[in-house]
Amino acid sequence: MKPLSRIIALSSLGLVTLLSGCQDDDNKDSAKAIDLTILHTNDHHSYFEGQTYDLKLDYNTTTSAPENVRLNLGGFARIASAISAYRDDNTLVLNSGELNGTLYFSLFKGEVDFKVFNAIGLDAYELGNHEFDEGENRLAELIEMAEFPVISGNIHPTSSSPLYGSDIQPYVIKEVDGELVAILGVLKVEKTRESSLVTDAVEFDEEIASVKEHVSSLQQKGVNKIIVLSHLGYDFDQILAASVTDVDIIIGGDTHDVLDSSGELSSMGIDVHGAYPTVIMNPAGKPVYIAQAWEYAKGLGRMNVSFDKQGEITAINGNLELLVGAPYQVKNDSNAWVDASAEQQTQIKAAIQNLKTIREMAADSRIEDILAPYKTELETFKNASLGTVTNTMPFTRIPQPFNNGDTPSGSYAAQVVADAFMQYLPKADVAIQNAGGVRAEMASGNFTVADAYTILPFSNTVVTIDMSGADIVKVLNEGLDYAQGVSGSTGAFPYSSNLRYDVTLGAAAGTGIHNVEVRNRATGVWSNIDMAATYTVATNSFTALGKDGYNTFANVRAANPAAFEESDVAYAVPLIEYFRDVLADNILPPLDAANYCIKSVSVAP
Repeated sequence: MKPLSRIIALSSLGLVTLLSGCQDDDNKDSAKAIDLTILHTNDHHSYFEGQTYDLKLDYNTTTSAPENVRLNLGGFARIASAISAYRDDNTLVLNSGELNGTLYFSLFKGEVDFKVFNAIGLDAYELGNHEFDEGENRLAELIEMAEFPVISGNIHPTSSSPLYGSDIQPYVIKEVDGELVAILGVLKVEKTRESSLVTDAVEFDEEIASVKEHVSSLQQKGVNKIIVLSHLGYDFDQILAASVTDVDIIIGGDTHDVLDSSGELSSMGIDVHGAYPTVIMNPAGKPVYIAQAWEYAKGLGRMNVSFDKQGEITAINGNLELLVGAPYQVKNDSNAWVDASAEQQTQIKAAIQNLKTIREMAADSRIEDILAPYKTELETFKNASLGTVTNTMPFTRIPQPFNNGDTPSGSYAAQVVADAFMQYLPKADVAIQNAGGVRAEMASGNFTVADAYTILPFSNTVVTIDMSGADIVKVLNEGLDYAQGVSGSTGAFPYSSNLRYDVTLGAAAGTGIHNVEVRNRATGVWSNIDMAATYTVATNSFTALGKDGYNTFANVRAANPAAFEESDVAYAVPLIEYFRDVLADNILPPLDAANYCIKSVSVAP
C-alpha cells in the first residue's frame, strides 16, 4: 500500500514544481480524461477498534422482514484492509479530521492516531477543531510526526503560536495518471475558536473567502480538478458549494452525517441525512458533489469519479461502505442475543454480499500491531471499577419540552458531572457544565475508570470563578443562545448543580433561561437567585475561557483576575472521586428530579 508517489510541494514562496512539464501551454493539448477513486473517512474521534453494533438484515428466508443482527462494525484495521484492496495509482485517500473521544486519546494524546494514519498513507488530512484540544504545542508535535500532508487553507499561526512554522499547507496537488488534482483544506472558524483550546495566536480566514482565493490560485497554476477537503459540516458544505465556482467535489466532516442513495442504510435502521453524493449547483449552474462517511471509523466512503480532459465530471458514483466482521449474533426465541448458528452465519454472509453499503472485511495486521501495546496499557488502566450506576443517565444535549413535575429530559450525565464538581470543590456555591463536555451516557451497571474518561475525554481542569447572580443568569443564557445559534454547537447547552431554572427554547437572546433558583449548600434550601450577591461557580477550564459562547466567564476573569482560581485537577478526577469517596456504597442513585437543574422546558410561540 502506498500513497500517490509524486506531490507538488507548496511553500511560502509559491509552487515548487516536482513534476516535469506541469500544465504549461505546451502540454495543455495533451490533457486527457481520467478516472479517480476517492476513499475517505471523517470524525473518527480516536475510535480505532471495531464496535458492537446492531443492523437490520434481510437474511432469514423463513421471515418476510429484516431482523436485527449484532456484529462487529468498523475499526481502522478493517478500514486499512479496504484501502489496500481498493487502492491503485488513481486513488486518493483523504481524512477530514477530528481527534479525541476515547481513552486512546486521553492517555496517548494523538500519538496513536498519527501512527495509524502514517501506516495507512493518507494523501491529505484536514485539521478539525478537536485537533486543538491539547493546545497548539501538542498539535505542532503531532504534525511533526505526520508522514502525510496536513492541510487547512484558512489557518494562519502567528509567530506567537507553537504552530508557527508547522507544515500546515493550504492544499496539495497530486498527479493522477498525468493529470493534476488539487486537494484544498478548509476548517470551520467559529467552532474552532469557541470549541477548542486554540489561542488568539492563530488567525483564521473566513471560510468561503478562503476557498475562493485558493481556487483562483489553483486555476492560475493550471489545475482544473479541485477537491475541497472540508471540516465545515454538511449544511455549510452545501452553502460553500452554492457559493464558489470551479470546485468539483467536497469531502466533508464535522457533523457526522450518514449519506446514502441506495436506500440500504435506512433499511438497516440507520438515520440517513442525505444522498451520496449530495448534488448542489454552483453559481455557474454546474454540479458540485458532496460526501461524508459517518463517524467513529464505522466505515469508508468510496467515490468513483470520471473527468473529461477539460476537468469536467462526466460520471460519478459511490457510497459509504460499512465494514463488518464476526462475531455474528441473533435473537433467540427468548429474545436473548446468541451466537448465530452455522446456517444463520451462511445466510447473513450471503445477505451482506448482496448489498452495496456493507462489506465483510478482514483486519489489517499492521494496524493491529500498532494498536497492540497501547491497547494493553489501556486495558490495564480502564478495568478498575469505581461503583455502580442504578439507572442509565442519558446525555441528550438539548432537552425536549416537559412540564414542571413531569419526568425531565436532557443530559442527566451532565448533571452528575456538575454534582461531582460541587462535591470536589467545597468552596463552590454552584457548578455549571456544558452539555458537549460530556461525551457519552452513564450506562446502568458497573462504572469503571474507563467509563469516566470516555464520558469526560478532554484534558480540561476544574476551576472556580467568583461572580454575581446577575452574571450567572447571563452566562447560562449565553450557553443556551450559543447552543441554538448558527454555530451548530449544541454542546453549549448549560447544565448545573445547586442551580435550577425554567428553559424556553427559541426565546429572544438572553431570556430563554429564567426563574433561576439557587440551593444553599449548608441548608439545602432553594430560593431565588440574588442578582447582586457573589457566588463561587465551579466549571471546567474550557468554558472558563469563554468558549462555547460562555463569554461572561472570560469577561469576569479579565476584569478581576483574583476572582478566578485554577484547581489544576484533571476534568475526570472529580467524577472518579465522586463514585469512590462520596456516593453511599459507591452507587449512583436515579436522578432526583427535585434537584435537577431544569424545572421545565417550553418552546417560544
